[in-house]
Amino acid sequence: MSRRAVILAGGKGTRLQPYTFVLPKPLMPIGDQPILEIIIRQLSRSGFNHITLAVNHQAELIKAYFGDGSRWNLLIDYSLETAPMGTMGPLKLIPDLP
Repeated sequence: MSRRAVILAGGKGTRLQPYTFVLPKPLMPIGDQPILEIIIRQLSRSGFNHITLAVNHQAELIKAYFGDGSRWNLLIDYSLETAPMGTMGPLKLIPDLP
């Protein structure tokens, strides 16, 4: 059975500026790993095999880092907001979300 998680990762990280001028908030390191990688590893260990990342701010960097998820033996796909939609708005862009 497929287990899917959706992670909202599109914020600008204004409270972490000036660091987020260079990196998006989800790629900010905790130790030697980005915080989002730590979360993805935890989800993978918990049996999730499909993760959708809802992205906006600096989305290209997040996509470049995580790719298709094969490095973690799971599927990662993306939902791209072209304009900020608030907290729940990005979920409307995911067509196959139950």
